[in-house]
Amino acid sequence: MFRYFRLFRNPSSFHTQNSCSIRAMKRRTKKEMVLEIYDREAMGEVSPHEIAIINQGLIEEFGEGGAMTPAEIARILVDEDLPVRFDQVFRMTSLTEKYEFIFEGLAINKSLREAEKSLRRIDELYHKFLRVGDRTGVRFARQTALRAKSNALALSHSPKLDQNKRAEQAEFCRWLTIWLETPEIFPQWLELRKATAEFKEAFLDAGPAR
Repeated sequence: MFRYFRLFRNPSSFHTQNSCSIRAMKRRTKKEMVLEIYDREAMGEVSPHEIAIINQGLIEEFGEGGAMTPAEIARILVDEDLPVRFDQVFRMTSLTEKYEFIFEGLAINKSLREAEKSLRRIDELYHKFLRVGDRTGVRFARQTALRAKSNALALSHSPKLDQNKRAEQAEFCRWLTIWLETPEIFPQWLELRKATAEFKEAFLDAGPAR
């Protein structure tokens, strides 16, 4: 887990103009502030109380418009594998809303780099749920991969995309087929696939996932 720390400055050590410039350069994003507040307050499992503390810190930093919804804050924390009490943070309208929230956006990918990042996240969540015996989480991981494959297959034949983009979607469709059949060996398979001359020639600019 990455840790973020608030920077303190002595106003008397800087001229006003220089201080403003430094603050502008060092201004943090909302995501960084959420993680910094979590770290600074030594939070454990996040409940509505912690969400309120985080939002207060965001308002102090960014003004009234800096507040985020509980779901937005929860997503940032979940992406860092931090514990969140979904049942308390927001009232779920169904038993599966937590999973829908976690896998949101992973089935649509515009580039091969983005697709690799999404599939690695699906794979990570799949094995995490598998380890703890969460069958619903495992099922949602596979369903998300199936939707991603269906989307990639459709985009690989879309006349609205150029030839290179269609080829990327067809390649991603191939990755998903392998993952759905043998998720246990997929990371090793993908590295071998990306090392082939065929892949390098076709997708030299795809690069690693970021």
